[in-house]
Amino acid sequence: MERKFQGVIAVVLTPFDKEENIDYSALERLIKFMLSKGIHGLFPCGSISLGPLMKPEERKQVLEFIVKVNRERVPIIAQIGAADTRTAVDLARHAQSFGVDAVASIPPFYIPTDEEAVYAHFKDIIEAVEIPVYAYNNLWTGKIISTGLFKRLVDLGYQGMKDAGENILLHYNYLRLAPPSFNLLMGNETLALPALTMGVNGFTSGTVNAFPELNLELYRSFKKGELEKAAKLQQKILQLTEILSIAPVISSMYTCINLRGIKFGQPRRPLRPISSELKEKIEDEISQLGLLEEPYY
Repeated sequence: MERKFQGVIAVVLTPFDKEENIDYSALERLIKFMLSKGIHGLFPCGSISLGPLMKPEERKQVLEFIVKVNRERVPIIAQIGAADTRTAVDLARHAQSFGVDAVASIPPFYIPTDEEAVYAHFKDIIEAVEIPVYAYNNLWTGKIISTGLFKRLVDLGYQGMKDAGENILLHYNYLRLAPPSFNLLMGNETLALPALTMGVNGFTSGTVNAFPELNLELYRSFKKGELEKAAKLQQKILQLTEILSIAPVISSMYTCINLRGIKFGQPRRPLRPISSELKEKIEDEISQLGLLEEPYY
């Protein structure tokens, strides 16, 4: 039976040790922490997860480990996108073999392609598996999915899309063009409330790794019709992302996970751990925002 992705879905950060090997003990601590807080889904090997900085075999191993730790408690949508079609198809088949609920793919990146090549890439992926396939619109790839391509993917059988294109008007147009059965997810917590009010089922978040309470309370407040409270929480998430931008955002997230008492290691190069001075500044501002003590929002 298909499990629907809704609510707050964590884009799972991947921890590395000082030799840049994946730290599976730290990854397990993080997954259990987020599950204990009540997150609604997991999205491994995405951009914030540093999937593009891992070898395909590493991505497979990380996914297998997360599936094992999760024990079917929440649905998993595995990001299998790659610069080349063959790798994306291989990762999709592997994900299916380990029982994930769906796979998602960014468009092929780096190499210039036209829309027909991108469509063919997405077509090969959906024809390779039998589980639900989602598109993944991501501003960082430089390949925004047009409304025309979006409609073609719907016709091809794509069942949903994570939209991290950071364009709320385009997001609304995707929603307008999508059939009722299509599951459009907001891919950025900074736009969670505007998307929820227009009818999306949920959103993915990177900040949920360190601050699940804030993200989850926004969603709960919306579902209860407490829109004024939800709006204040959305503003707080915007403040949080401003603080994270004091340093490279992903590196800042590693620092914040450690601030929550989870020994979590560091990112993989070219990203670097942030300086002691910036760590102190981030900790001070996060503390002033009230995110390091109950109720965390």
